[in-house]
This record gives sequence, C-alpha cells and structure tokens, in this order.
Amino acid sequence: MTTPDSARKTRRGSWWLAAGVLLLLAAALLAGKNLWQQHRAAQSAGELLALAEARLEQREDSPAPPEGGQEEAAAGEALAGYEVDGILTIPALELSLPVLADYSEELLRVSVCLYSGTGGENPQQMVIAGHNYRAHFGRLGQLQPGDTVTYTAMTGAQSHWRVAQVEEISAQDPAALEQGGWDMTLLTCNLDLSLRLLVRLEQADAAG
Repeated sequence: MTTPDSARKTRRGSWWLAAGVLLLLAAALLAGKNLWQQHRAAQSAGELLALAEARLEQREDSPAPPEGGQEEAAAGEALAGYEVDGILTIPALELSLPVLADYSEELLRVSVCLYSGTGGENPQQMVIAGHNYRAHFGRLGQLQPGDTVTYTAMTGAQSHWRVAQVEEISAQDPAALEQGGWDMTLLTCNLDLSLRLLVRLEQADAAG
C-alpha cells in the first residue's frame, strides 16, 4: 500500500532524476558546442594560413620591379574576405597562424587578431589576441622564456622575437596590458575568463 509520504518521496525522487538528466544534457550540449567551435576555429585558421602562405610564395616567385618603381606594400593582404596582416609562427608549440589586421569577437573565431599597436614590416607595441582554442592560443601558457617567435608580414619581411616573460593579469585590469612598453604581446584568457594570459616578447636579431 502506497502512503502519502512514500508517494511524495517518489515524486521528489523523480523530480531530482529528471533535473539530473537535464543537467547532463545541458553539459553535453555545451561540450558539443565547444568542440564544434574548436573544430571550426582550427579549420578556418588553417584555410586562411594556406592562402597566406601561397600568396607569400607567389610574391617570392614574382620578378622584382625595376629599381625606383616599387610601390609601397600594403600593410595587409585581402584573402577570402579577410585582411591578413601577417603570419605568426611559434616553433615551440608547432603553431603557425594568420594574424587578422582587424579585431572583433567574430574575427577571433576565425583566427588571432591584431588587437592594438602597429603590425606589418615594423611591428611596434603590437598586441595579438586570440581565443583559448587549442588551435589558436590555448597553449600559450606552455611557452618559456627564451622560446622564439617569428612574425612574417605579407610583404615577406620577417621579424624575430624571444619570449621574455609569461604573466597573468586580472580581466578587470586592462591597463596592465600596456605596462612595460613591450613591442609584442600575445594575449588570451583563461577558461573562466577571469584572467588574461600575456606572453611578453622582445625583439631578437635573425641569428639569435
């Protein structure tokens, strides 16, 4: 015989079970969305990188214009509807990424972006921002002082960099990003978005 108390307990148990199932489904949907975003980010950056590398190879194979007739190269290169400023290469992470010349949340889903500063052939106080997708800047925290980085402008000019330090700042302290006057900083966020991871770079000569 079912008593009122046992019926209430049964209903309560069924409610908790249903709530648990809904939470599991929500978690699975969120994980699936994250995985899809990561996949799309890797695919988008890879496709754009291939276009940028092909454009650089094409430029290398083209005959040089007559002396005095060369026009100043554009800061970026329009590829597949995106303005690409250059290619960032991080050997320690086996990572190469096209750097978009503009910054927005939408563009960050495609590849890393020039957040502030000047890019191109003569980078100055350049901050390159990227999401913490594994295919983008998700492994920046693995870099160590002394690791090397190369930046290739879309003109083909290369600049060489060395990691000086890796630090974290609060997401509520954006002014800390500008401290130190670094010529190049790589920027991403941690998983809960409360901190910003900064890789500070100093310029090194090509032989270094």
